[in-house]
Amino acid sequence: MRHLHLLDPQLADQGGHYLNHDFQLVREAQRRGLGVSLYGRRGGKLAECSGLPIRPVFSHDIFQEAGTDQAVWPLENFHAENEVFFQDLLRLDPATLSADDFVYFPNLLQNQVQGVTRWLRQLPAARRPAVALMFRYLNHAMDYVQQRQNKDMIALYYRFAVRELRGAHPRTLVCGDTTELARAYQQITGGPVVELPNPMDVSELLATAQARPANRAPVVVYQGHTSPLRGFHFLPEIIDRCARLQPRPRFVVQLQNRESALAVGLGPFVERLESYPADAVRLVPGALSPADYFGLLAEADIVLLPYSPTFYGSGSSVVFTEAASVGKVVVVSAGTVPARQGREYQLGVVTAAAWTPAAMAEAVATALQRLPALQRQSAAGAARFRAENCARAFWDKLLAAAETLPPVPAMATALA
Repeated sequence: MRHLHLLDPQLADQGGHYLNHDFQLVREAQRRGLGVSLYGRRGGKLAECSGLPIRPVFSHDIFQEAGTDQAVWPLENFHAENEVFFQDLLRLDPATLSADDFVYFPNLLQNQVQGVTRWLRQLPAARRPAVALMFRYLNHAMDYVQQRQNKDMIALYYRFAVRELRGAHPRTLVCGDTTELARAYQQITGGPVVELPNPMDVSELLATAQARPANRAPVVVYQGHTSPLRGFHFLPEIIDRCARLQPRPRFVVQLQNRESALAVGLGPFVERLESYPADAVRLVPGALSPADYFGLLAEADIVLLPYSPTFYGSGSSVVFTEAASVGKVVVVSAGTVPARQGREYQLGVVTAAAWTPAAMAEAVATALQRLPALQRQSAAGAARFRAENCARAFWDKLLAAAETLPPVPAMATALA
């Protein structure tokens, strides 16, 4: 491999798991002595990652939609957004590419895959790298998509686009970052899918965390993206139900984007959270720098993940991976990947009986009652979890899978 290219259309601003995720990958690639370039969103606020300049290429969030018709919106999105992605990729200088290079897209949907195919087809053979695509979202399983007409077309577009890509460029890997996603996309696309870990071992980042004061109230932290998929709308009722507990826990809630929360109907829940006294709930507004984000995680006695099993029954959780890597106690929803991983790694994870505020509050109460034992359990399981869910394990698996791809065509080698 001559050079590694990470192309992430979601990499735009600090305060999100995309930056933390890409930081882990870049740092490990640098540790291995690999030449690496990183490409992100145009107009973003980030200039570098692990000392590496971020090259602005992409114009759209992968979830951006162009469709306006209630019946044919999947078609409109597929054609319009793939065209945008193709035009964005044309901004890359072909002279910086080689058939011996490896390109990794850590965040794609069906609405970008055809753009990748078109981009590869127009490259000279000597400039056409091997590629890997990560599907981290079973997006047609999202709760809000379930209410829309013809949502099943999304899976068909995945199958069509991946088959087209593999036919045009056999040196392609399709990946998923959970067992559930890999199985789902193998069935959807009709071809092999490489299962990779979610590379979010952040234990080094918390090594210098300050000791917490003794005799303080236990702290329950909810952090990350503000979304109904993450049960944000459950929080006020959970907090109210936990107010009767002794000792009463203090909740710390990150409100990453107030405007976005209001836009998706979370306004009444935001207002309720803002009405609590400071000794009961501390709201942390806005996107956080990595230092502040991980400082919040360090503060937690319990990390609360009231996530929708409809979506997180297959999707990975970066917050869970970060919390598990540092041995935190976590409360999760039943039927989710974090619940399965908690059992698999024998972590201090309490699983709510149902995806309801009442059940989540009961699980928080259970976690508080058993907190010392659960903390010991999480600490004991964290070492294995870190070893299998870190950037080193990620690159080991992905680069081993790359070795199974067809060799660089002789014509491309001769032209190089």
